[in-house]
Amino acid sequence: MPLVSVIIPAYNAEKFIAETVSSVQAQTISDMEIIIIDDCSTDKTAEIIERLAKEDERIVFIKGEKNQGVAKVRNKGLSLAKGKYVALLDSDDLWLKDKLERQIKLAEEKKADIVYCSYSMIDENGKKVCEDFLVPEKTDFESTLIKSVISCSTALMTNEVSKKYRFPTNMYHEDYALWLDILKDGNVAVGDKEVCAKYRLLQTSRSAGKLKCAYHRFRIYRDYLHLPFFKSLGIMYEYATEGFRKYKKL
Repeated sequence: MPLVSVIIPAYNAEKFIAETVSSVQAQTISDMEIIIIDDCSTDKTAEIIERLAKEDERIVFIKGEKNQGVAKVRNKGLSLAKGKYVALLDSDDLWLKDKLERQIKLAEEKKADIVYCSYSMIDENGKKVCEDFLVPEKTDFESTLIKSVISCSTALMTNEVSKKYRFPTNMYHEDYALWLDILKDGNVAVGDKEVCAKYRLLQTSRSAGKLKCAYHRFRIYRDYLHLPFFKSLGIMYEYATEGFRKYKKL
């Protein structure tokens, strides 16, 4: 049983996947399995992962038979994870070398079910494009409705949580919906204020289309959580204000 299971979904990620995996391999904690699931990429992603797997026995490479989308791929990774802790990482993002060590220590000290961290935002060339996103030391369901401070590439959760919850497969912001599900049940979430990850902002990223993101966020409030209409509008206003601060250019 490894200490940590790292889950990386990959689709047409040939440009970044090797660097992403390298940031995992460079972690100060080495007791891990690295589950990489290729979602039927049409580029050389699978070839690169196959090569990396031959070089590192900790890598578990799974090649999908048909394209399923990131939510189902992540769920498959969660079902396969054997680690005491489970960490998520997108195929174009990066970790600083002590990310896992810091989060596991924090999880054990605070008896947390999920741990997240601050992160910087970079472009496709690795250049910093926005001010660092600094997270609070804790969050809960009501706070996350307004300001989401957990992201897939910063989240580490206990094995118990990873087995109980799944990403909704019918929502656009499936990761945000998952955090809300976890927090709504009273699970403890704590944050590391130190920047331990790098989130890559690309033109093709779903977060790049702000109006579309806002619309689907509103749908989570109304269709997924079934919140009252005017409460949803109020939350949307605060969400928009926070979003403006978050993506402030340097």
